[in-house]
Amino acid sequence: MAGLPALKPAERIVDSVHAALRAAILDGELPPGQPLSVPDLSRQLEVSRSPVREALLALVAEGLAVELPRRGVSVVEVAASDLLEIHEVREAVEAQAARLCAERANDAVLRDLADILVRQRAVVEGDDAAGWFRTNAEFHGAIAAGTGNRRLSEVLLVLEAQMRLGLQQVSSDREQRRRGLAEHQAVLDAITAREPDAAERTMRDHIRHTKQALARRLG
Repeated sequence: MAGLPALKPAERIVDSVHAALRAAILDGELPPGQPLSVPDLSRQLEVSRSPVREALLALVAEGLAVELPRRGVSVVEVAASDLLEIHEVREAVEAQAARLCAERANDAVLRDLADILVRQRAVVEGDDAAGWFRTNAEFHGAIAAGTGNRRLSEVLLVLEAQMRLGLQQVSSDREQRRRGLAEHQAVLDAITAREPDAAERTMRDHIRHTKQALARRLG
């Protein structure tokens, strides 16, 4: 068989485009409902249209974008009912993630979680809402990673992104973020103590409290 030419790392371009668009959506630079035009994005990012199309398909698969007939792709708009449904799923999945993390996490994961909460305490004290959403995603993502279960991490990554996008449309106050930080610390204490039952319980309570506060704000 004749030798094949080396492939250009096109997938790296797609990954870079996807990461840039994902970050812009989660940071609010591309707001809910914003059309995602392939020609416009390719010009702004200075790449060809093909990796942009692939990146948009990945965003649609993640639930961060939606494709509508004859209207193209746009940033998804997460409704209040969607947020409550997401939290119902998270309550079950994240409780299991905390249990598995308490059973399996190595010392590096525990250090990472502790470092995240140090940074989260700073953003809470600084009343930095954007920093709260960022460190919240990091904390829950690190717990998922600590389970060693790739599929569980992938499920939570999608839920976390949709939740973060939706919560940007609903204001939260400093006191609620303080309570969230305290609950995060309780979860980490249980994980660090290698107490799976306590880790599962505290995480379930944390997600349930968040869901209840969200329901009050939306009601």
